[in-house]
Amino acid sequence: MAEILIIDDEAFIRDVLSSRVARLGHTPREAESLATARDVLARHPVDLVFLDVNLPDGSGLSALPEIKSAPSAPEVVIITAVGTGDGAALAIQNGAWDYITKPFRKEDIILLIRRALEYRLAHMAAGNTAVLDTGGIVGSSSVLRRSLSLVARSAANTANVFIQGETGTGKDLFARAIHDNCQLTLGNFVVVDCAAMPEALTESVLFGHVKGAFTGAQKDAEGLIRGADGGTLFLDEIGELPLAVQKAFLRVLQERRFRPVGSSTEVQSQFRLISATNRDLSQMVSKGLFREDLFHRLKTFSITIPPLRSRKEDIKALASHYLDKLCLKHGVSSKGLLPETLAVLTAYDWPGNVRELINALEKALLSAPELPLLYPMFLPDRIRISHARKDIPREDGRADDPAESGTGTILSIPLEADRIPSLKSYREKGVTRMEQTYLKCLLKTTEGNLDTAAGIAGISKNRLYYLLRKYRMNRP
Repeated sequence: MAEILIIDDEAFIRDVLSSRVARLGHTPREAESLATARDVLARHPVDLVFLDVNLPDGSGLSALPEIKSAPSAPEVVIITAVGTGDGAALAIQNGAWDYITKPFRKEDIILLIRRALEYRLAHMAAGNTAVLDTGGIVGSSSVLRRSLSLVARSAANTANVFIQGETGTGKDLFARAIHDNCQLTLGNFVVVDCAAMPEALTESVLFGHVKGAFTGAQKDAEGLIRGADGGTLFLDEIGELPLAVQKAFLRVLQERRFRPVGSSTEVQSQFRLISATNRDLSQMVSKGLFREDLFHRLKTFSITIPPLRSRKEDIKALASHYLDKLCLKHGVSSKGLLPETLAVLTAYDWPGNVRELINALEKALLSAPELPLLYPMFLPDRIRISHARKDIPREDGRADDPAESGTGTILSIPLEADRIPSLKSYREKGVTRMEQTYLKCLLKTTEGNLDTAAGIAGISKNRLYYLLRKYRMNRP
C-alpha cells in the first residue's frame, strides 16, 4: 500500500483523486497549498505526488525540485488546467514522472498511478547499492544529486555520453567520474581539447599518422583515438571540432575503425566516447555548423550540469573543499571561512561557475596568506560590489534596481488597505513586474546575446523572443 499526496487548491480535484487512490487500496493525503504539502512530506513517507501548477502560495513547477528531494523522494505528476509546451519541458527536465492537463479520465489516472508505483517498487527492489566515486565533484543539493544519478546510470554501460553545461561547471570532472566508476572501461582516460587543437593538425592528432605523411612527420604517431582503445575518449568542447573532421569521426563512431593520415591500412579502437560542450549544438546544427547525424550519435545518454547559481546551497561545501586544497597548494596554514565571507560568496551569481569561485578564493587567500581567517575584503571587487548593491537603498528609498545594476532581487508591489485587488490580479501584476525586471537584467548581463540569455534563463530562444515582444523590449 502506497501513500499518495494530492496538492491542489481545488477541493473538487482533491476529492476526485483521493477517491481514485482509496479505491486502488492506497492511502490518500491532501494539501491545498505548498506550505501544507511541506508539512505532510516531512511527516509521512509519501510515494507519489499529484502537484498542481498554480497554488495560492507559489508555483508547483518551481517547487518540483524541493518536493522531489523530500525524505521519501516521491515520484511527481504535474497537473494543470492550462498546459504549455514550456511547462511540460520544465517539469520533465526537473524529474516529473508525467505532466497531465485537467480534466482527466478515470482510466488514465488509474493507469498512471499503477505505472508510477510499479516503477518505484522495481527501482527500490533493484537496490541502487553501488557507491559512486564522485572524485572532485562537491555538493549535496537536489539538482546536483539528479545529475550524479545520471552519472551512476551511465557508468553501468558503455553508451556514448553527452555532457552539457556552462563554462566552469566541471564537465571534465563528470566525464572522469563516469570513466572511474565504469567497470567496462579499464583502459586509459584520454582527453582531447577540441578548442586547443590547430585545425590543420586535428586529423593527425586524433587518427595518428605514418612517417612522411606530411612535412615534419618524422616518425609514426599513434593518435589519441588509438590511445583510448579499451578505455574512454573524452572530447571536450566538441562544438569546436571542424566540419571536415566531424564526417571522418562519424565513421569512427559507427565502425570503430579508421585510417591514420598517410596510411593505407585501417586500425581498430574500441573506446567509450564522452563528449562535452558549453555551446548549444542544436542551434549549431540548424546553422549548418555541426553535423546533425553526428549530434544524434553523441547524445545516446545526456547529462546537463547545473550552474552554480542554481545550487547555492553547495557553495559552503565547495568553498571549504577548495580553500583546503589551495592552502595545501601554496604551502599555507589552513584557513577558516568567516560567516560574512560565506554570505558574500552565496549572494553572488557566479557567471563563471565553480572555476570562478576557485579563482576568487585563491585571490583572497594570496592577498593575506598569513591571516588565519578568510576575510570578505580580500575577495575580488566585482563580488563585493555585487553583494553591497543588493543592500544599499537608492535615493528614493527602494533597494537598488536589478535592471540598472545587473543584479539584485525583484521589488515588491505595494498594497493600499482601502483598495486591495483580487489575489489573481495581484499575482498577475507581480509576475509581469518580475518578468520585466528579470529580462532587463538578463539582457544587460548578456549584452544582448540571446543564445547566452536563453541558456541562463533555461528557456528556448523562441520563448525568449516571445517575452521580449510581449514587453516591447529591445536588445542593448
